[in-house]
Parts: sequence; C-alpha cells; structure tokens
Amino acid sequence: MNTDYTTYTAEELLADDYFLRSERHPTPASDAFWAYLYATSPALAGEAALARQILEAFDQAGDAPHLLSPEATAALRQQIEARNRRHDRRYRRYLRAATGIAAAVALVAAAGWHLLRTTPPETDYAAIMNSFEQTPDSASNSIRLVLSDNRKIAIDGKESQVDYNDKGEVNINSSQVIHEEADESRPAYNQLIVPHGKRSTVTFGDGTRAWLNSGSRIVYPVNFEKHKREIYAQGEVCLDVARDEKRPFVVKTDHLHIQVLGTKFNVNDCADDPSAHVALLCGQVEISANGEKNILTPNRMLSYDRRKNETRIATVDAAEYIAWTEGYYPFKQECLSVALHKLSKYYGVEFEWDEKVSTLKCSGKFDLKEDLAEAFRTLEKTAPIRITPLTENKYKVTLTP
Repeated sequence: MNTDYTTYTAEELLADDYFLRSERHPTPASDAFWAYLYATSPALAGEAALARQILEAFDQAGDAPHLLSPEATAALRQQIEARNRRHDRRYRRYLRAATGIAAAVALVAAAGWHLLRTTPPETDYAAIMNSFEQTPDSASNSIRLVLSDNRKIAIDGKESQVDYNDKGEVNINSSQVIHEEADESRPAYNQLIVPHGKRSTVTFGDGTRAWLNSGSRIVYPVNFEKHKREIYAQGEVCLDVARDEKRPFVVKTDHLHIQVLGTKFNVNDCADDPSAHVALLCGQVEISANGEKNILTPNRMLSYDRRKNETRIATVDAAEYIAWTEGYYPFKQECLSVALHKLSKYYGVEFEWDEKVSTLKCSGKFDLKEDLAEAFRTLEKTAPIRITPLTENKYKVTLTP
C-alpha cells in the first residue's frame, strides 16, 4: 500500500474508505495492518482514537450512512464536544470533522466498501528486534527475557523455564513472577534470547510450548491475536503446538513460513548454516520456502538449501532431531565430524581437524548439561583424539598416538 497514513489527521482518516471499512468490518489482515502502524506511529494511534470517537457519536445518532439532517448534526456535535471536553484547544477541529463525517460515510457507501487489491504488510520482526536495546552476547552469558517495555530479565543457570498465564503474569523457573501490562490497542512483543551452551523453554498462554536450543531466540506477542498465533524464530526451536482450529499457529524464520493447527516439530534455521530444516514428529505442517509450498507428514524432514534455492524431503527418525529437548545429542555410528559440528554450534566454539579425524565413527549420547571442559573429556574418552586450545574459542582435534 502506497498511502502514508502516519501523517493522517482524524479528519483525513474519516475521509479514507479503507480506514472506515476496517472499523466497520475488520478482518485479520486489516487488524494486523493498523496494529503495525499504531505501534510504529503513536501520533497516528492518537488521531485514530479521536476518529473512532466521532464514529461512535455517529452510531449513537442512529442515522443511516447518508447525509445527516441539521438536527442530527447538531446532536452529533454535542456528543463530540462532551467526549473531547478535555481537549479544549483541539476539539473545535473535531467538530468541523463531524460536519463532514456524513459526506465521508456516504462516499464510502457509494463506493460499495470495495476491497483493496493490496495486502497489508507482514509484521516486521527485524524492526521489532532492533527496537529493543540489545546487549551484545559477549557481554552477557545469561538467558535473557526482554519484555515489551524493554525490561531485561537475566535468568541464571544452563536451563530455564518461562511460563505465561491468562492473568498477564510471567513465571520464571517456578519462582520469580513478573506482571506485564499489555496495551490492547497496540501489539506488544517479548523476546527470549538463549546464549551458547544453554537451553530454555517457554509456555505461551494458549498452552503451546517451545524449546529453544543453544544460540537461539524467538520474538512473540504478549497476547496472541484473535484469528492467528504467530512467532518468529532464529536458530533451533522445537514446538508442541496446542490445537486450535480457529487460530492456526505460524512460525516464521528468515527463510521459512510454517503453519500448523496442532502438532510437534523441530525447526532449525541458523544464519551460519547453508540450509534450513523442519522435522515433523506428529501431526501435519505446511511449509513455504521461496514461494514453494510443501506438506510434511510424521517422520519426514524438509531441507531448504538457500544457496542452491532447492528443497528436498527425506524420511527420518524425527525423535532423534528433538532429543536435544531432553538434554542430549544422540550419535549412532556417525562420523566424528558430525559430532564436532554439533558441539561447535552448541558451545559457540570452532574446531579444526584433519581428514583422518573426520572419518572416525562414534556412538552414544552427549549430555548437554556438561560444560565445555567436561564435553571435551567425554569426547576424548569416546574417540582416540586429543583436543588442544589454539585461541580462546578455537581448538585443534588430533589423533592420539
């Protein structure tokens, strides 16, 4: 949509057919469109609130949407004056708008409340994340919950649990309770950030539960919309979605759009990986990648290679892809290079090794509760290797004699 509504006054909104149609016959798309604008432009939100007052007064006048009689106009003026008595310096302008409201509504009625051919913009999650005052990962190794008012809650420990309830309360690790006031007139978003070497879970008010792996984050609304539930994810997240046929659940990443009703699946879309993956444990999901849609069934995994712009689907044991939510990585006769790659991502470190090391096979379970030093000792017991530091975050893996 090319119209710049952010500069509109109440009068101009009342003369705009899309605004009037959105107020009279709102849709999920129109609600999302205006909610985004109100969130980014407080001035527009104020003008829209005043325009609604005039519309309410029109409704109370009981007239059909055609030109009002002088008597009805006078009554409408009185109602608006009463509503805006606290705004003495401005209400005269709103009275002038009231005299033109009938003409505006008549214009819209004559146009037949036509449908717009453009689609309201999607929620800009990048802008939402940038609106938060960010703390560099290197400055904080704690799991962080960033609230919509930019309050930052540091959560100690290698694992955390964040739970929301219908009272607007946030419970952290079953002890710390935070009350968050949500402004229903504008969308509000929270953010959960998990650094390397740690994991977290969050349970939303609808009962949906999300697990965040090391080095991941999600952005989500304080309250889900009436017609849909939507979150944004970076990194690796597993979701067990509460079924609600009236409100589909949508997970967006930088490269994927995933829609479900009720199911459990794992999504992995990391910025430093060439491919994004979705593995389905149960239920059904619809995935859009680069304009192509695919339906996944249980124990199937979709991989999207963004370099080649290719999508493929394979049969897998999905339980292995969500084992990390139980606190371990399983390995079944896998090349050691695979294990090193997973540990590199989990702990945020780099490894270098030669070809002989990469061909070694390993089996077992790697406990994600171990710290980096313990992880190295476990790995050295599993395979005939030695791990030595090169720099603070880089290590060399060599075969033992």
